[in-house]
Amino acid sequence: MMNIDVSSTSTQSSNEMDGRNASIRPPSPHAGDKRRPGRKESQHASTEAIRKHAVTALATSISRPEHLTALTVGLRAFNHSDESVHDEEIDSVADAALCRLLSFLLFKEFSIDKLDSEERLNCLPEEILRNCQLFELICGCSKEKITASFQRVGPDLLRLLCHIIMYEIERYALNPELSHPPDSKSRGGLDSGAQQDTCLQSATRILFLYARVQSLTEAMAQHKKLLSLCITLIKYPIDVVPFEAQHNVLFILANMACCRSCVLTLSSYDSLMDTVAYAADQNRVTTATEKTSWAEYYQPLRFNCTAFRCLLNLSHPKENKITMVGKDGLLRSIAYVIGLQTSQWVGIPQTLNDMATQTRRFAMSTLRNIASAPPEQKYRLCSFKNGILLDALCTAAQDDHDPVAKEKSFAVIFNLVCSNTVEILTMHPQLLELLVDAVASSHPRHLHVSQGGKHSKVELSEMPYQSLVSLSHVAHYLSYAARIRLENALSIVKATRGM
Repeated sequence: MMNIDVSSTSTQSSNEMDGRNASIRPPSPHAGDKRRPGRKESQHASTEAIRKHAVTALATSISRPEHLTALTVGLRAFNHSDESVHDEEIDSVADAALCRLLSFLLFKEFSIDKLDSEERLNCLPEEILRNCQLFELICGCSKEKITASFQRVGPDLLRLLCHIIMYEIERYALNPELSHPPDSKSRGGLDSGAQQDTCLQSATRILFLYARVQSLTEAMAQHKKLLSLCITLIKYPIDVVPFEAQHNVLFILANMACCRSCVLTLSSYDSLMDTVAYAADQNRVTTATEKTSWAEYYQPLRFNCTAFRCLLNLSHPKENKITMVGKDGLLRSIAYVIGLQTSQWVGIPQTLNDMATQTRRFAMSTLRNIASAPPEQKYRLCSFKNGILLDALCTAAQDDHDPVAKEKSFAVIFNLVCSNTVEILTMHPQLLELLVDAVASSHPRHLHVSQGGKHSKVELSEMPYQSLVSLSHVAHYLSYAARIRLENALSIVKATRGM
């Protein structure tokens, strides 16, 4: 909103009104102060009146024209980005009015009108889409108010949104031509451009916004249909259903996995781990030669990043570590991502590079967690596909421009050391030399990291040295050639440290 300087807004004196020449005096500051609060109060009262009218209209509309009018008024009242005003909308129970209206519309649509199979290829009526869009807008409130909203309408709203998601999934399944945001008209007459913002996107976005609050994710995870719908959506290939809908549900799972009690629920759910691992694998085949612009990397990398955030949270329980080590596709994807040195790509936008860096950190942290599994799983990680994980770790430790990722790579190596893996680790063509070089060049003890305009200090750990010490503790399991290699490495380290 443009700020108007009151002192420059001249008012005509009585002399000027009479046609005489007279200087125009600006209003005094005190006069301006008297007017401003009045204007603000008037604007606030007007906005509040519109909001109350919108809520009343949404709660009392019955016919379709009344619905569309009420939803139009609601869009005028709720379409802004002021969190405090959205808080007031929640206080005025706009969420309850929208939930009640959505329930009525869905009952009318499916219980009274009874769609035939051909109509299921069409989009839901315009008023259902608008209702979801309005709900999405008011969910821009504070976390405190969205918690209050969930307590008021959450269980009923979850059922309604799941019903919409199920319908939309069925529509995509019955109509393979909908491989991009749909271009068909809804039975409500919404044009093709507006239909790009589908009910599926809005419904999943509402759930996405509720899932921002960790205390709400447990109730969402317990819903009997929500998890299965998330899995179904993620399994669709990219571009078959709207990307934002897929990313919304993946984000919901990632936030659920931040809650310990939810991790147990998610881990026990059939195919969920496989589905998230599939999502993490989406970007593995992406190469610089297959893309014609940087923009084409954004969606798959964003999907990849959220998937690894979810896997990182799922990788804490011991039983999940064992399960994840057994998934070939996941291990291949981890090896690919941690070896993806995007900072070396000429011309890469900083935003994209930051996202790739965050993805590598999540992938590296996931590998660090599962590397603390029992010895049998450590051996599988070291020997998988002729040691591609070890190769990727060495590449990251040597070439990654991100000191955080480098530190995590040494933490993974430390976790991998045991009697079952000491031979493989010692005989790897790069690993021992890498550890020795890291110990020799580990001063100064801090590095400054810059990412996304933010600066932080990273303390270099003792992981390279501790990894060598751990290898020495299980050296009696080594072959003669491996023992000689390790002893030579340790002698260099002792000389470096003056031992």
